[in-house]
Amino acid sequence: MMLVDVSNLKPGMVVNKDVENLKTGVILVKGGTVLNRRLILLIRNMGIRKIETLDEEIFLEDHPEERLIINYEILSDKTEKIFNDIKFGKKILISEISEEMDMLINELIKKNNVLGRLRELEERDDYTFNHSLNVCMLSTMIGKWLGYSKVELKQLSMSGLFHDIGKLKISDDIINKPGKLTEEEFEIIKKHPIYGYDYIKETIGISNNVALGVLQHHEREDGKGYPYGLKKDKIHEFAKIIAVCDIYDAMTSDRVYRKKQSPFIVAEHLGEECFKNLDPKITRVFLDNISKFYVGNIVRLSNGDIGEIVYIHPQASTKPIVKVKNRFIDFLNEQDVKIIDIIK
Repeated sequence: MMLVDVSNLKPGMVVNKDVENLKTGVILVKGGTVLNRRLILLIRNMGIRKIETLDEEIFLEDHPEERLIINYEILSDKTEKIFNDIKFGKKILISEISEEMDMLINELIKKNNVLGRLRELEERDDYTFNHSLNVCMLSTMIGKWLGYSKVELKQLSMSGLFHDIGKLKISDDIINKPGKLTEEEFEIIKKHPIYGYDYIKETIGISNNVALGVLQHHEREDGKGYPYGLKKDKIHEFAKIIAVCDIYDAMTSDRVYRKKQSPFIVAEHLGEECFKNLDPKITRVFLDNISKFYVGNIVRLSNGDIGEIVYIHPQASTKPIVKVKNRFIDFLNEQDVKIIDIIK
């Protein structure tokens, strides 16, 4: 146990005991919580000077499941610094996050239910940043399911993390526009893979595989993607993986111009797209594996009911059986009711 000045708090540290509001006694952060930037700012703003933190390794002896969260928060903190540096024209220093990336990959290799953990992680106002971290983790999981080596997983995770850095060169007015983009604005957006590729190619220690994943993640199997309209085997496999994760995370996240959609609706969309413009093998690997994680989740239905997913059909992963009180709804046959959200 250590008594730490709040000015020295860093993401990934673990609170030893409850942190209370000095005036009201209301608990701000519970003991055992892994700190992130938002919580650290909250503690500082409340005028608290010092808090007790736990030794990370001692904490993990009793809570090994929290290692992923700790590694994520540390990587998140360092990645945010890199993204900010990019905005000011500085070069990427891969050495700053290489060790943290290795540690996160090791945890992802051990675990399967990343989707459940993603929902527990901090949501930032900066969509591009939060989205990049999510795509990094989801892409790494697909690579794991495809049997990638650790070297390949490291490259894939880097490509997923930096797939949208080209957007940092585009005006926030366009990136965060709440309404529909004009044709001219969309043409500007379509240049972000090229901007990102150019940036990555100038970065020491990043392979060409990483750069191609960044450049081609909006290319599509039918040749209707951008920036070059490549087809099928002309598209790097990293880009095909990132494309699936990019769409999934974007559609299941709140955006300035629309609300997030149910993972089951998004999964159905991906299932349809794999016959058109997404790689069918990669899409099926993703859908078949993530469906295993939904059993036990509590969901909200379009008719207002709350239920628990109790079974996933092996041949129809987007059509679960949900228990609502004493009855069961089989979505393989249900047409009128939809799953609109996963509560927990």
